[in-house]
Amino acid sequence: MSGADPPSSMSTPDGETRNRRYPRLRCFVAVSLRAKDPDLFLMGNLSSIGLGGCGVEAENPVEIGVTVEIASFEDDRISVIGDVVNRRFLVEKRAFEIGIEFLDASERKAEFIKFVEHKTQVDDQEYWYQTQMKRTEGEKP
Repeated sequence: MSGADPPSSMSTPDGETRNRRYPRLRCFVAVSLRAKDPDLFLMGNLSSIGLGGCGVEAENPVEIGVTVEIASFEDDRISVIGDVVNRRFLVEKRAFEIGIEFLDASERKAEFIKFVEHKTQVDDQEYWYQTQMKRTEGEKP
């Protein structure tokens, strides 16, 4: 990622910032991942975010190099585009952590980060996420 981004307003970096260009905010926000290939659609948990990218926990892996759209489950108009740059299996959660580097211009990226910061400060994320998942499961035919 090239170019200088403005300093982060995030005050809660995780413990893994030593190898990162930007601090990360720990969060718990329900998101969907969609690729240009219509066969790829995953629900997941946005677990961390910074100015350069984010981490998403999901039940299934996504191949490195795939370009995805990360959208808020609450409002899919709030989204950002990025490339999958790494993934690892989280044994304790029986899920994959997918590392995504943002590709979007600063304005769209800033809107997405601001939304995540607001959700993290305002909501009890685990309760909200579980409520949303129950509503979705109830709508299935």
